[in-house]
Amino acid sequence: MKLLLIHAWNKDERSYRGKLSKLLSYPSLTLSTLVSLVPTDLGSEIDVCDEMSQKVDYDKKKYDVVAISFETSSSIQAYEHAKAFKQRGAYILLGGYHVSNLPEEGLEHGDTVIIGAGEISFPAFFYDFNRGQPQKVYDHQKFDVCHIKVPARQQVSHAKYLGIPAIIADRGCNNSCKFCAISKMWRSDPRPIEAVVDELKALKTNKVIFFDPNFFKPREYALELMKALEKLNIRWASNATADVAFDDELLEAARRSRCTGVLIGFESLSEQSLKGVKKRFSNTEKYKEIVERMHHYNIAVNGCFVLGFDHDTEEELLSMPERIRYMHLDLTRFAILTPIPGSPLFKELEEQGRILTRDWSRYTQHRAVFQPIHMSPQRLEEIYRKVWAETYQYKNIIERVWHAPNKSLIEKTVLLGSNIGFKYVGI
Repeated sequence: MKLLLIHAWNKDERSYRGKLSKLLSYPSLTLSTLVSLVPTDLGSEIDVCDEMSQKVDYDKKKYDVVAISFETSSSIQAYEHAKAFKQRGAYILLGGYHVSNLPEEGLEHGDTVIIGAGEISFPAFFYDFNRGQPQKVYDHQKFDVCHIKVPARQQVSHAKYLGIPAIIADRGCNNSCKFCAISKMWRSDPRPIEAVVDELKALKTNKVIFFDPNFFKPREYALELMKALEKLNIRWASNATADVAFDDELLEAARRSRCTGVLIGFESLSEQSLKGVKKRFSNTEKYKEIVERMHHYNIAVNGCFVLGFDHDTEEELLSMPERIRYMHLDLTRFAILTPIPGSPLFKELEEQGRILTRDWSRYTQHRAVFQPIHMSPQRLEEIYRKVWAETYQYKNIIERVWHAPNKSLIEKTVLLGSNIGFKYVGI
């Protein structure tokens, strides 16, 4: 069997990531995970193509199966690939967030759709295909995390990514934020710590990024994992929720295990907005204290904010750069509120008649695809660009680097590079 695995990327995403990937992007685990799930006893010949660094070539080779993984913003691109390869005789297998939420749409463009995790579904498809009996839909969400395979990183090029490997201990999240689709894709189910440690040792690296949506939950699991990390002498970063800043035991464990930074989805500076989308932590008055407490434990903070909630006014959004400056965040990322299909937010806005387009290529978090309450979609996009540009004025970048918790020249240089890279993302 000749198999091609593609990770599709939106053209606009590629345009800026391609130039700045070495500063901004950690290597994806999508393709390397899929490679590890292809049954070895079928003797498949596997090619991979990550569109971030490679161009899809329709005529390079004739494939039996072309499997494409993609998110909403990349779906139009993915469907173009599916059409081209199908015309050339390939069987099309589609997976990822978008078709997991819209499988019927996926089947309009592909022969088979995988919903959710692929640990059981992906190998099952290949055995069925080899017997000439592939199913239209595979949906196996429950499986033993002890059987999660280590990604086949060596078979996928990471040429245009940061040279820091990624790993996942728990890819699920039990929060239920209205604008997020992660909890529908999979729930929290941590891997055995021994398996995570063995994978880290095999990486032979002194730096790693955890892709876990919420590294510090479940709490006892996180404490046990960080205790194991202490022995590995690896500097690491992760995602976290704001409330972890008030748990000194967790923060001390993070410091001892050499945590260098966390990404926190603050999302908004408005308590009304946070409560409206069911964020568990909504006390915006505590944001500065959160950053200070993280800095006390020598942990840098990348704060993420979303623009366009129903309670957002132009005045409040335009005040964000100064309020963020006051917080002394080390890095900041903005996004326009984007109702991803499958999320409660999408359903709510669709029922209200506020979804403006189903051109999925616009769902990049840089475009307004719904009707905001207090401004036009065009004005929201203008404010988004203005807020990003002001936050990343060079004087603000220098101030962030100066206030960074880690005083080493190497870490400050890395932070400076990241800030300069982020400067051009939202423009």
